[in-house]
Amino acid sequence: MSKKLTATSYQKAIICMVLAYISIALMGVFVKYASDELPSSEILFSRFLIGFIFLLPFMIRDGDFKVELSQWPFLVMRNLAGIASMLLTFYAIKYLPISIAVLLMNTSALFVPLLLFVLRTRTPLKVLACSFLGFAGVTIIMLTDSSKHFELQHIGYALGAAFLAAMAFISLQELNKHNSPKNIVFYFHLLGSLLLPLFFVTQWTIPSAQGFVLLLLVGGFGLVFQLLLTRAFKYAPANVITPFAFTGVIFSSICDWLFWHNVPTLNFWIGSLVIIVSVSLLAKIRR
Repeated sequence: MSKKLTATSYQKAIICMVLAYISIALMGVFVKYASDELPSSEILFSRFLIGFIFLLPFMIRDGDFKVELSQWPFLVMRNLAGIASMLLTFYAIKYLPISIAVLLMNTSALFVPLLLFVLRTRTPLKVLACSFLGFAGVTIIMLTDSSKHFELQHIGYALGAAFLAAMAFISLQELNKHNSPKNIVFYFHLLGSLLLPLFFVTQWTIPSAQGFVLLLLVGGFGLVFQLLLTRAFKYAPANVITPFAFTGVIFSSICDWLFWHNVPTLNFWIGSLVIIVSVSLLAKIRR
């Protein structure tokens, strides 16, 4: 009976992951359009603010404001790393095709074993080998002719976002043991809404009517993504469901083709396959 229940949990986790990355692909489309008019930090602020406004009534209704203080290091790392990761992701989406930005951001799973190794957590050699295999896939994509016009700095935004997301994922796994998904997402949006204006408000401008609509769409799809992602981690461990994050690459590639007529190269798909295989092997090893 427990085996059946576990299988059901995995199925729910996979569904949540797929729907989450459909949402993130659509959010990326609106982020890219909004970036023509507004700075990335302002777009990200709208994403956090809209999520905060949406979640606040539910938090008040349920009284779910309690934070497990014994987990404060994980809470701080999850929120600060998560906010910084998202800001770098928005910068990457502005300058890179959405498919490449999403793919590189999803290499966060490859950074997890390296982070655990640095933190002196016992990490098998085959796990580290899978991580390096995944980064070989990144190299294949970056060596393609169509990527020559990409600035190294912009690629660095996406990989930096992945590194910080790995830190956030490690913390999220611990926070889920004692906090509800809604509670975790609420404080993430609250801190994002408070911290971003402190550092970036002087760069912001008043959006046009079209820009305002785009900000609402970014916030809406971003909230859906965050709720589904957090729920997925509630149903199953990160190492089991992380490979399904790469469905976002497929959806983002479709969006690139539909909205900007960018057709991914053969090198892109070969590199993507190498990365997906490496992440899947990681999931199998660590399960």
